[in-house]
Amino acid sequence: MVTLLFWAVIVVFCIALEVHTTAFIALFIGLGATISFILALAGIPFALQAVAWLAFSGATIWFLRPFAMRKFHHHTFEIDMSRPTRNSMTDLRGYVELTVGDERHPGKVKIQGESWKAVTDWPEAIPDGAQVVVKMAYGTTLWVDPV
Repeated sequence: MVTLLFWAVIVVFCIALEVHTTAFIALFIGLGATISFILALAGIPFALQAVAWLAFSGATIWFLRPFAMRKFHHHTFEIDMSRPTRNSMTDLRGYVELTVGDERHPGKVKIQGESWKAVTDWPEAIPDGAQVVVKMAYGTTLWVDPV
């Protein structure tokens, strides 16, 4: 009876810990304790229950935790800001407020009533007043092309 209580306490503790950490370690330790709880119900000696707990917990942490981390900790809303990306600004049109050059000579464009820092890959700078279209964004800098 004490053995059953021991494993039940570990399972409950691991569930509570996992809810607060989402590290996917306590979850697998708790699963191992669940297996040992079942073994305790079957009357298996405590030493074998402990070995099963350690083996099952270790194996699931080793094999299943990486899958769980990829599956549940990958957020589609995270954007790698180290590269220009296509986003909701892509294909919007506006006009140049301050001549737009390459990355060393950024300018300003007005798109939907807001001013944005802008650069272009075109060999020539885009002059004031020219119409532009957004091709991609890099943080708050827009890559634009003349229309």
